[in-house]
Amino acid sequence: MENTRHNLLKERWSVESGEFFIQEEPAIIMSCAGFLRLQKSAEEILGVDGAAVLFYEAGKKCGIKWLGVWKDEWGLEEGALIRAMEEYFAELGWGKISIAREALVIKVENSFIAKNYGESEVPVCQFLRGYSAGLGEVLTNRAMDAEERKCAACGDDCCEFVLKPIE
Repeated sequence: MENTRHNLLKERWSVESGEFFIQEEPAIIMSCAGFLRLQKSAEEILGVDGAAVLFYEAGKKCGIKWLGVWKDEWGLEEGALIRAMEEYFAELGWGKISIAREALVIKVENSFIAKNYGESEVPVCQFLRGYSAGLGEVLTNRAMDAEERKCAACGDDCCEFVLKPIE
């Protein structure tokens, strides 16, 4: 069924213990400004390239973990898995994502990273780039890499990630 929601976030709060859960997984809520302070601090300490590797690898592992749960535990196949990913991005405020499965291109409009980073001469959405690569791996069962070909922080109309198999 095309309009069936596959990924309605289920959150649970425990004021007594100070815990928050999404899909029964311990979670935190962080502002975009807080995330960007973390990224920019990593860039200052590790350099732009070092921070890019850190955020890319973290994003990739997160993407593989969540998409693996949706695919394996929830039994979602390609179309439903893609829809769940699109909903997840929107529900978390990460931006509006669209996935061209055949072309292996992921487009993110209103990326929370690019929108809050400020102007940049180079793409800055390393975490989302890694998440996209993780999505590609789960969808194709192949090792994937992602390149951010467009970035709203660079003045583009959206952020666009092109996936490529790793040989």
